[in-house]
Amino acid sequence: MMRFDCRGLSTEDLAKSEQVQQAYNCLVKNGYAILDHVLPEDKVRDMNLEFNRRYTKYLQNQELEDTRKVGNRRFMVPIDLSGAFGDPLVYAHPFVVAVVRKALDLDAILESFGAVISLPGARAQHIHRDGRLLFDAAISPILPAHALTLVMPLIDMNDVHGTTAIWPGSHRWRERDEQAAPEAPQIPVGSCALWDFRLFHGGTANRSEVHRPILYATYARRWYQDTINFVKATQPRLVFDGDFLARVPEDRQSLFAHVR
Repeated sequence: MMRFDCRGLSTEDLAKSEQVQQAYNCLVKNGYAILDHVLPEDKVRDMNLEFNRRYTKYLQNQELEDTRKVGNRRFMVPIDLSGAFGDPLVYAHPFVVAVVRKALDLDAILESFGAVISLPGARAQHIHRDGRLLFDAAISPILPAHALTLVMPLIDMNDVHGTTAIWPGSHRWRERDEQAAPEAPQIPVGSCALWDFRLFHGGTANRSEVHRPILYATYARRWYQDTINFVKATQPRLVFDGDFLARVPEDRQSLFAHVR
């Protein structure tokens, strides 16, 4: 099973729960896991409305100083950890953090947070990994994960709006298998996907008349910094105000140890 229902889970001893262990095992074996019902649908739909109000400048087909073009009509943009996006359930959901810490160790950090916007008519994205392999192709596939990507759609990811094509097990490939068929999971609002930075994937085409924003969070081992997606000095990895860190729950403080 590559989908895990997060409804009704107790946060007490969550790290030791069977559900977290199964999601972690799936992540190790297949390179990704779909986490369903992480947030209430109404909350995510409200977040989409807030996104549309606050980030209209990014809904143009142009690359700005603080953005990066990541495909045809597709841009990676910074998101301020405030308002709905400053809710710890968004950037550090207990179930997500439990899996992250099992995969990356207890001192894992939130390395970056933002959104990727696929504008109407965006063509399929190139197939890629989120970062370079740390070592050569003989060694890297057998190592534990060094970083994970979480994606949370603000509108349904489906055949019309588009989703993300994923090649299961490709985080273990020594070379790309051109014959392997991808999966294109449907991810409704309220659910999210978590994958290994080494996993081959690519956004599918947006055939709708609306933009498709997905929030992303990069969780990493304490020593890792993404050098692929932040190539411009004007691109912020994390955006928050001076009081934000004081509002972070105590058990999530270590996610920001690198910025203190």
